[in-house]
Amino acid sequence: MALEAIKIIKDSEKQATDIVSKAIASGKEILKKSEIYSDGQYVKILQAAKEETNKLIENAKEEGRIKSEPIIQAGKIEIDNILNLEKERFERAVNMVVERIVKNNGNS
Repeated sequence: MALEAIKIIKDSEKQATDIVSKAIASGKEILKKSEIYSDGQYVKILQAAKEETNKLIENAKEEGRIKSEPIIQAGKIEIDNILNLEKERFERAVNMVVERIVKNNGNS
């Protein structure tokens, strides 16, 4: 009876050791799978963040272009006005010179 009790205890210890070994192996497998999953999630999150960043940058560029368009147009109009003013002054100056030449030639 004592031998049978020892055998039962040894069998129980072996079963316990097997259960612990399987639990450790299972824990390692779960850890490995969770690391793979978390790496995949990290890549997905990083990609989504990059896409969102690019979208925000493009939206900001478009908004800047839209807001700057009236300013650019106003600047172009101002440049045209300045150039036209200079052209008018130049034409008046040419006319004055021509009139003086005509007067001086007429007085000769």
